[in-house]
Amino acid sequence: MRRGGTATESATTEKERRLGRYRLLDLIGRDGDARLHRALDANGQTVELWTVPLARLCADAAGVERFRQMATAAARLSHPAIPAVLASGEHAGTAFVATLPVEGRTLAARLDDGPLPWDEAVATLDRALDALSAAHRAGVVHGALTADTIRHSGSAAVVGGFGRAALTAARADRKDDLEAAARLTGRILAGHEDRPAVATLLADLRDGGSFPDVASLHIAVSGLTGAPRPRAVAPVRSTRRPLWAGGVVLAGGVVAAVTILNWPSPPRTVADSPATKSAAVTPLTPPPAATPAAPPSAPPSPSAASRQPPVAEIAQALRTIPCALVTVEKTGGRLLVSGTVAGERAETEVRETVEALAAGWDHGFDLANADAQFCAPLGSVATALDANRGLAEPLAAQVLEGPDLSAGDLLVLEIRAPARPVQVQVDYFTIDGSVVHLLPNPSDSGAALAAGASRRLGEKAGGDKATDGKPQSGRYWTIGPPFGTEMLLTIATAMPLFPTPRPEQEPAADYLAALSDALATIPDDAPAPLADAQFIATGP
Repeated sequence: MRRGGTATESATTEKERRLGRYRLLDLIGRDGDARLHRALDANGQTVELWTVPLARLCADAAGVERFRQMATAAARLSHPAIPAVLASGEHAGTAFVATLPVEGRTLAARLDDGPLPWDEAVATLDRALDALSAAHRAGVVHGALTADTIRHSGSAAVVGGFGRAALTAARADRKDDLEAAARLTGRILAGHEDRPAVATLLADLRDGGSFPDVASLHIAVSGLTGAPRPRAVAPVRSTRRPLWAGGVVLAGGVVAAVTILNWPSPPRTVADSPATKSAAVTPLTPPPAATPAAPPSAPPSPSAASRQPPVAEIAQALRTIPCALVTVEKTGGRLLVSGTVAGERAETEVRETVEALAAGWDHGFDLANADAQFCAPLGSVATALDANRGLAEPLAAQVLEGPDLSAGDLLVLEIRAPARPVQVQVDYFTIDGSVVHLLPNPSDSGAALAAGASRRLGEKAGGDKATDGKPQSGRYWTIGPPFGTEMLLTIATAMPLFPTPRPEQEPAADYLAALSDALATIPDDAPAPLADAQFIATGP
């Protein structure tokens, strides 16, 4: 299949040119009785729409349910090389999956012009295999990976077709994807057999290969350049539940709560049922932590009872690890390090730092391990966090009923300004890779706090026992699935970080890029930004 062909549908009536909320523009691809249309949704957004007759899915009793499950799983994929699945459902005897369109030539067309340059060949293959491996970790197969399904959007490869697999690849499995990935590897690397590493890899693939899965093939490809392969980060997911935003339900206003994030999953009856999903999120590699200070050359000679434990030294060293929110204290004659770390790498760094500086003191750890994705937001405000810790009256954000919250609990925050007037940005990073902006938000743009002032966010007007159970004013948030350790980040600056409020929910990667730019534009003579962060454990 190639994008931009001249094929058109034979039917020309307006009724046949529409599918529920979508207006079909032209037919740009076929796969058996599945068709790929360029279409416009009800908001005028261009989408790519795969369709198949619903009767095909009803060939066996589990067909429709299998389609719904696969489409839902595909919609949770979040990877820079995978176009977002925007909606799926059934309407008027047709099942459909809508995805973001991808521009650019197909890889097949580019390879027809000759081999890709070496750097581009490896980068394209590495990105495609990383996307496929991420999909497999999320339980999604592609089913039809070829050079025709890969396009170059700008300078980067994008792998299309994951939504189509829900309609046409019910019997495909990871082995099929591995075989397709091996064929793709051979085609992309053709013309570079003069490199010994490539020749060895291609010979291995021709002999049947020794790769048990796509991830192992990806590792081999990543090693072709001789550069160390970045540590893999688990794919983030986007939920398709009504009203749920990661672990937070958003609601507000003087009327019933409105869905602002995701449409419900496709209903069991035949109906047009869009299910929106956030754009793909770039897997975030944590910023490198500073090298822990070297241990003293020799332990102090006085007995443990007569010397002071190195609490301050250890605390200072731990502050250089951007992926950890931990404290150290002396308790019961020993040192205790407690808190939360974002990923195994951060935990290792914390333990090694303490081991190096404990100076003979008995010590222990009480560490919770959050997902490594939270290392990126912590790293982006590391300087602001450190500046805040040094203040006598710091910026502070307290979860009133936290930090452990259960399904249905209100997320209520108490924000206290430092000893100077500030503008605050309050962000909730969810376990599924999104960020919800609690302040400013669509019903509350007032983010200014006077010096030392406090304000509360998230309470229902009239308390939890409002007569109709609905908010009377403002915004409130309720804990919901998916559950796990999530993060609250509060930033204080002299002027608003952004000239206009960000969308209430967006992919964390998009926001972090904008946040980095915003922090970089703060004038040198302006008061330093401050930040407060804490982890929140959510569960059923």
